[in-house]
Amino acid sequence: MADPHQVNIIIATAICDACGDHPDRRMDPEEAKQIAKRIVEALADAGQRKRQSLTGVLDGAQGQLDQK
Repeated sequence: MADPHQVNIIIATAICDACGDHPDRRMDPEEAKQIAKRIVEALADAGQRKRQSLTGVLDGAQGQLDQK
């Protein structure tokens, strides 16, 4: 995986770019970095939950096979 700091910067840059040149919609780069960090954390948490869910399914399937 890429350097987490670099990923945060890429996302923060995209957030700032999405605000465009509209003065009333501009976002402070530090605020964009905090939002980017939270996005990355949320994605990591979702990935961890997905892995745990898949492990549970696989363990259940293995248990059923062991019973046969």
